[in-house]
Amino acid sequence: MAGKYEEDFLEREFVGYGYNTPNPQWPGGAKICVSFIIHYNMGAEESVEEGDPLSCGHLLEIPKNAPKPSRNENVEMIYEFGGREGVPRLLKLFNKYKAPVTWNIYTRALEKSPYWIKPIVESGAEMSLGGHRYRDHFYLDPKEEDRLINVGIDKLQELTGDKSLPKGWLVERRSNLSIKLYSAAHSSRSLPLLYSSDSCSDELPYWVPSPIKEEGKGLLMIPFSYDCSDFRFNARGSGWASPKDYLAHLTDTFDCLYEEGEAGEPKMMTVLLHPHIIGRAGRLHWFEEFLKYITSKPDVWIARRQDIAEHWTKVHPYDEKTAFGQTKVAECGQIHIPSA
Repeated sequence: MAGKYEEDFLEREFVGYGYNTPNPQWPGGAKICVSFIIHYNMGAEESVEEGDPLSCGHLLEIPKNAPKPSRNENVEMIYEFGGREGVPRLLKLFNKYKAPVTWNIYTRALEKSPYWIKPIVESGAEMSLGGHRYRDHFYLDPKEEDRLINVGIDKLQELTGDKSLPKGWLVERRSNLSIKLYSAAHSSRSLPLLYSSDSCSDELPYWVPSPIKEEGKGLLMIPFSYDCSDFRFNARGSGWASPKDYLAHLTDTFDCLYEEGEAGEPKMMTVLLHPHIIGRAGRLHWFEEFLKYITSKPDVWIARRQDIAEHWTKVHPYDEKTAFGQTKVAECGQIHIPSA
């Protein structure tokens, strides 16, 4: 086994399940599983106040701030809006449609606004963990990343009073070591790790061998996607021209996956949201139309990541022989390709 801070990679998968897509057997015979993740990162982003050289230049309503070591109130207020207006709007909206959701917590943000802990917990939402700070981890020293992962676990448990948290992770802006380091942190604490969402490579959950080489154990990857994220409102170059564009893309994605489910291949759709982005009134108005649409359809399972992991583990338990990233691709035998 490579050292704790050494990178070791699985084989890249370009076939995945191929034509042998497993039946998820979603509860109630659902044709599609829809998963909503809300990033709770307001106050955990880069900030001179936190000792960073610059204010955050990521996912802003305005062009990136000038690269000089100073605070930028314009940037800070954009993130502050997410906590002051975006969070309550999203809590009310998902409660209105009784739609389960996963709030992905960055604990420095929650430390600054513990007011929202009780409403989130009482809504029935899951709290997964993104870490202590919302930052680009790729160039972070591995020892510091390891330390902050453990700080994140400690703080989440301290703030919520729940020693079983977290059950899953989504660092998102992760390093090549992030998954390995938080797997090791869970193992050292005997804290069950049900899943990782740090993957964009599929539309169904899949197993990989344990990142820390635990014999007979695997890690369930529950992928997310950027194409259905609200971040594209603030991304440069390929963003949404209007909230109606976002609604159209979400609806088209849902319809395509729903049709595949009706044809016998149920899939999963993940929508990644940020309170400081989707929480703007005009955007939330049109996003509600999507919630209204999918909750009016039959055979739709809206689920927290934790629920998806528990279901998949029960229906498709880990098998080291078929786990992705360490087996040769099977030959493509005689198959029937459905007509379009």
